[in-house]
Amino acid sequence: MFSIVIPLYNKELSVKNTLNSVLNQTFNIFEVIIVNDGSTDNSLKVVRQFKDDRIRIIEKPNGGVSSARNRGIQEAKYEWIAFLDADDLWEDNHLQILNDMISDYNDYKVFCTSYLRSNQHFPQHQDNKIVVIEDYFKEAIKHHFFWTSVTCIHKSVFQDVRDFNINLNRGEDLEMWTRIGRKYSFIQSKLITAVQVIDAENRSDKINYTIRRSYLAVININNSRSLSEKRYLKSVLRTAFKRFLKEKDWGSLLFLIKNII
Repeated sequence: MFSIVIPLYNKELSVKNTLNSVLNQTFNIFEVIIVNDGSTDNSLKVVRQFKDDRIRIIEKPNGGVSSARNRGIQEAKYEWIAFLDADDLWEDNHLQILNDMISDYNDYKVFCTSYLRSNQHFPQHQDNKIVVIEDYFKEAIKHHFFWTSVTCIHKSVFQDVRDFNINLNRGEDLEMWTRIGRKYSFIQSKLITAVQVIDAENRSDKINYTIRRSYLAVININNSRSLSEKRYLKSVLRTAFKRFLKEKDWGSLLFLIKNII
């Protein structure tokens, strides 16, 4: 049913918990595709300690998270692709919720649940509502609801919109969701079924930022397909502008002004 794609790069302290959260799923028809993207620590050793026939390890030279996800999609034997980063965690009902949604909304191809960050507490009472999001950009401008580790996307969608952009190493997921959002509606469960671990090792937000390899560098408002997309992209640029100004990142600020704004 599900092909779970986990890019792996130097996550030896985190990946054990991540894999345990997958293997503890109540819905168990899945394969786990771990794409080792040239790790230089003991990540691979940790993964190989798991003895489960559903786990497949693919090794490749380091090429970034986009190339790792693309490889995982190519290798997937099931039609539904669920992404999980190697330092994030699923609740044990995550795949069951997705499976139920897919059964109930069988005309749709893009699904997600909800999440919280590891420095937040689970609410005492959860909203179990399911919503149809016809316009990705109207929802995304309010909050980043379509976070990678809660997404589930039919394999045919990637054949339609093409691969993750391997030239980007920051915001590559947002760039992909932009392309998907132009063509597809989204189904979201409000149930929180995943945790974004914000203090894990080797996180992308702790790596030196290079705007030329970020989502910001490929934004073109003039190519917007709708008014809502244009408003969303302007919001992304406005937020980045304020952040660079606050951080006194003059190089990124100048690039933004000269090449985008």
